[in-house]
Amino acid sequence: MSTQAPPPATARLARARPRQNELVQSQTRGPGSLASSLLESPVVRLLPLLALFVVVSLLTDPGRPNGDEVPILAAAHRLLQGRYAVVGTMDSTQYLWHGPGLPALLAPLVALGIPLAELRLTSPLLMFAAALLFYRFLRLRLTRRGALIGAYALGLYAPGYYVLGTVAKDPLALLCAIAAFDGTARYLMHGRRRHAVVAGLALGALVMTRLEYGWVVSGCLIAGLVWWCGARFRHGAAAERTAMTRRWTAICAVGMLACVPWLAYTYVITHHFFYWGNSGGISLYWMSSPSPSQLGQWHAPHTVNTDPALAGYRPFFHYVSSLGPLQGDLKLQHVALAQAVAHPAKYLLNLLANVGRMFLGFPFSFKLSVAVVTGLALFNGALLAALMAAAVSLRRARRPLPPEALPYLLFFGLGLAVHLLPTAEPRMVVPLIPIPLWLIGQAFYRRSQASSFLFREDGFERSLDRLLAAVDVQQTAGGAGVAEQSSQDGGHVVARDLTPEGR
Repeated sequence: MSTQAPPPATARLARARPRQNELVQSQTRGPGSLASSLLESPVVRLLPLLALFVVVSLLTDPGRPNGDEVPILAAAHRLLQGRYAVVGTMDSTQYLWHGPGLPALLAPLVALGIPLAELRLTSPLLMFAAALLFYRFLRLRLTRRGALIGAYALGLYAPGYYVLGTVAKDPLALLCAIAAFDGTARYLMHGRRRHAVVAGLALGALVMTRLEYGWVVSGCLIAGLVWWCGARFRHGAAAERTAMTRRWTAICAVGMLACVPWLAYTYVITHHFFYWGNSGGISLYWMSSPSPSQLGQWHAPHTVNTDPALAGYRPFFHYVSSLGPLQGDLKLQHVALAQAVAHPAKYLLNLLANVGRMFLGFPFSFKLSVAVVTGLALFNGALLAALMAAAVSLRRARRPLPPEALPYLLFFGLGLAVHLLPTAEPRMVVPLIPIPLWLIGQAFYRRSQASSFLFREDGFERSLDRLLAAVDVQQTAGGAGVAEQSSQDGGHVVARDLTPEGR
């Protein structure tokens, strides 16, 4: 009796999966299937975060316009009038102090006459959207449970709550950063151009929201070009690595192209090439201060005029204010560079103090409450401890990280550097927090992959693949012996020992 070769494992698995899917569908066609689907959706599972964000926003609402709200809303009104910077003004915040990202988002709401109290709710809504997008981003590499834990970790990062009660740029910057990371991962995985466009436009939106990230994207583009050229001309370079560097460079190039209209606009106004905004000079100046009483904390010009401790700086700031926003910013940059070069040891001390301000909330001239400082120390300390544990886990698992890890680490390093050189605050690192959280998730997921199938949603399917493939190998290796044994047993193939010794 002739025998027919058994179908390959993939074909049998393809036939087995529809039956499994039919069984699942038959079990979910009950009256509670719709409710069950809704409860399983990430939007519903993350709703407690939205409630928390709204409560924090209402509790921290300052009432009167606060911080950057006045210039941002004024910029939104000017956008509705077809202009942005106020040329000829002596008020630096009305010039190119803020990027057009958040004002452009608020402009339609301002046109509708929505009051400030309701406009402030955009901050918790943007934070919730960021948590949802972060869940989607994590699902590329993690299980549903792992992605949900990561989304809650991002949403419960309390240092980001500092601005929830006001109209602020940081929630929108966080959302744009996550969109860029998600698009980058998808483009490196699948190579589809639309993902590159989405990632690049998200980088451009991040820059338009927080202008200092223009330097980050520029640095990433330069590093990507050098990296790509080195990978192309290095003999023996892996094709996969060359493709990864080319795709990352393309994303950064799209991001820079998205910034060209803004750079062209600033050039027309200032006649300075590659001029992002006029808010950096004063931060660089205070960071370079050689005075023993100053550790790099930022002080507004009006604070200099009212604080007796800063009386010695008043003549210089009166002179800078008389120059106007552009020339004043350039003058502050020039003096900052001269002070840093003349007093490198003091500048290094100010840098160390800046690290404390970014992650611990001190030293400041004003004193934050003990609860705030303790909270910053606990959250950032826990994040650092988790990063160290992730590094140990990666070393033990000995499994490589996904290809997008290197671009993320480059972006993270440049982002920290850009905020470390000028004076900084805890909220300024919020758009970078998704990267260490992603790295922590990847480390522990890879460790679980290396140890068992319990944490893998496709563990059963992969086990079945291996089993069926082993059957095929055993049957193919048997050749004519399999056919002979089949004929002796009435045309039925007899299963043999599938262990390596049995083969």
